Amino acid sequence: MKVHQQKILAIIFSVLTLSICSCKETELIIPENGYSWPAPNRDYWPTKGWKIMELESLNINSSKMQIADEFAKNDHLSRALLVVKNGYLVFEKYYGEGGPDNSTNLWSVTKSVSSAIIGLLYDQHEFSSMHTKMTSLMPDYPEFGEITLHHVLTQTTGLNWVEEGPLWVQWAFSNDWVSEALSRGYQSKPGEKFFYSSANSHFLTALVDYKSDISVGALAKQKLFDPMGIEFYEVDSNLQYNNWLEYTYPAYQTWRKDPNGIECASFGLYLKARDMAKFGYLYLNKGFWDGKQLISKDWVEISTKEHIRNIYGRYSYGYQWYITKVGSYPAFLASGFGGQIIGVVPSLDLVVVLKFEAENPVDPKTGSSHDDMHLFELVVNAVKE
Repeated sequence: MKVHQQKILAIIFSVLTLSICSCKETELIIPENGYSWPAPNRDYWPTKGWKIMELESLNINSSKMQIADEFAKNDHLSRALLVVKNGYLVFEKYYGEGGPDNSTNLWSVTKSVSSAIIGLLYDQHEFSSMHTKMTSLMPDYPEFGEITLHHVLTQTTGLNWVEEGPLWVQWAFSNDWVSEALSRGYQSKPGEKFFYSSANSHFLTALVDYKSDISVGALAKQKLFDPMGIEFYEVDSNLQYNNWLEYTYPAYQTWRKDPNGIECASFGLYLKARDMAKFGYLYLNKGFWDGKQLISKDWVEISTKEHIRNIYGRYSYGYQWYITKVGSYPAFLASGFGGQIIGVVPSLDLVVVLKFEAENPVDPKTGSSHDDMHLFELVVNAVKE
């Protein structure tokens, strides 16, 4: 790859190079009795579209939401802000080049969807324990050694990894992303430390591909997207990329694949903002959707637990979900580069979707005009119990 492309890659992924944090015990974000989940009874399901209600009718302070709206407007990178309360779309605004039909790269929000696909294997009893060794699940890869599925899901494999530059390029254009990642060796023992890695996440879709008779995209379409009314088109497995920039070209309602034809677990899922809200709503309802349990309650609950604590100053980590607190309200987040967020606050029966510029994303900065978490907090603080 040319030098200038490596520089672009370094810029794009430098924000994902997250430091190692010790998994020390800290105060729980989630109360010991768990989240306060909303009642499962719903007036309707948004399979064919969201019903709309006014903010104040669902006890949301319109003046505070106006502050959130103004904050989004003042960020030239903002593209969408959606709020779903009690199952109704109460706020929907698009900014800049954003729009209801814009299907954009969700970046690392894709990781949380990949976790959901692993949940489908869990529900099919493809593994007996989360602590099953990856060598048992994928015996063609003995290099996994002592790494378990739990280690993969919690980003604690201990593998060496660099999320930018020539080494990342080498991985992205290798013939087998699993083998290439495992060849990097270890920086710590599995389970000792949290270290964010796209390779860790990619082991998840590779596992689903390894265990399933159909592709990851086809499985997601059949079991999740179609039942929720999400338009989705699978990428041709023969599509090949010549350079990294081709991975970032605009696409529509699809999921990029690696050179082996396996969906990229860590980035490359393209969805509209309303579809992101549907995915958050599925998890808010503990995997239940319009009369069907699409993902088991057990999987949703175990995925959104605090498996790792004290990362980046304010978060815990579940199974490819971040966990945080806004005021007294615990929330779990699917979070992607540039500020793509699906935020779920069970005790408020709330889903918040943020979209920012995704083709040329810029890392949000705390305290700046481009601060995704501050915008999320403004929305949550507008909701009255």
